[in-house]
Amino acid sequence: MSWRKKALWAVSFLFLVLVFALIFRKPLLTGYARLFGVHTATKGANALVCLSGGKTTRVPETLRLWNQGYAQSIYLTDAKKVNKEFSKLEMSNLGFAREVVRKMELNATWETIPSLGDGATSTFDEAEDVLSYGKGKGWKRIIIVTDEFHTRRARYAFEKIFDDSGIEVEVAGASNEVFSDDDWWQSDRGISCYVLETIKFPVYLLWDQEPIIVRND
Repeated sequence: MSWRKKALWAVSFLFLVLVFALIFRKPLLTGYARLFGVHTATKGANALVCLSGGKTTRVPETLRLWNQGYAQSIYLTDAKKVNKEFSKLEMSNLGFAREVVRKMELNATWETIPSLGDGATSTFDEAEDVLSYGKGKGWKRIIIVTDEFHTRRARYAFEKIFDDSGIEVEVAGASNEVFSDDDWWQSDRGISCYVLETIKFPVYLLWDQEPIIVRND
């Protein structure tokens, strides 16, 4: 076969792939997004732990699960402040969480899990903080609450840190009003979240702890 025919076959194949992708883009993109999500939460856990990073979605979801009896205690992780000089000008995670309790008219009490360092900068850090605290409390099973697109990566981090600890980790995902699995590619925020997950996920999959090449301090 001449190089011209080979080139023609290659171009034709790429064209067919492009046409296929355009026709079936919604199920393909929806299926891709669902690779990042996992939901395993069951009732009766020792604690619900709301991870830092998305308080407007994660805090209400944690309270909803608490109200449905998934656990009697609710906790926040302690994230490192982005700018200590001006951090007091905005509402803290704990302050926001308490306001949501008041808004939802619930009788819930939040506690903050102390950081082993100067505040968590990654999900690996949060897992180490929660493990240390949970051992002291004698926990046997916890539920971590995070955004849906972050659930599988968060579970990987916690399961690796909690390995052989005797504490089972389940995960629950919080939805939002901007995007979902079915339309994430139609909003800047959705694209940003899933592109970032695509980059971060292999790191959490391949490393058993935060790699030294990633500096968050």
